[in-house]
Amino acid sequence: MSFINRIMALMKPASEQEQIAGYSMWELKSRFSRPLADTIAPTQPPTTSLQNAEISAFFSQFLIDPEDLVEFESLVESNFRKNIERTLNDLPVFEYESALSGDRLIFFASTREFNSVTIRLITNSVDFLMMLNRKKFAVPPPWFAFEGYEPSWWGGSMQGVQEYYDNNYFFSFFTQLSETEKQSYYSKFHATSEWIERLELMYGDE
Repeated sequence: MSFINRIMALMKPASEQEQIAGYSMWELKSRFSRPLADTIAPTQPPTTSLQNAEISAFFSQFLIDPEDLVEFESLVESNFRKNIERTLNDLPVFEYESALSGDRLIFFASTREFNSVTIRLITNSVDFLMMLNRKKFAVPPPWFAFEGYEPSWWGGSMQGVQEYYDNNYFFSFFTQLSETEKQSYYSKFHATSEWIERLELMYGDE
């Protein structure tokens, strides 16, 4: 199954077909028809081009601390104006447009996973993705995402939701932090010495 198909399977209601974030493929193609000014997006947050699906935009999915949601929404509001709001699986989906550039942004936020906020967005604004990159919203760590999870259990043999969380959210975020940023991260999330030792062992050579 292609990445685009996995995105659609994840986010479309069972009764509907060919949707991403509650939008049909036709709707997305019509909204994101202008060729991308820049086809290369930053690596953080993890971003994938939708051009293989003939959609001139990028898709990004990442976790943030619930306390950071207001700051994320403020960043959106300062760069776009809201056009439309619809519902997907009982969650509001927001569509925005920039009055200056005409760039578009579609996003929704969910608090149903990993004791965190999951942001899923589609945009043709590389500038906005660069802003997110500079903000470096922190992915909540394993002891936050999995309350009561022991440091010794965190390792290469993980499966299920722990493996999904690590592969899709935590690994790419944590391994690009500098040593100074790691220390700030440990402090922000009150990391124990056991968790610090485990993460350094797991990701120290990455």
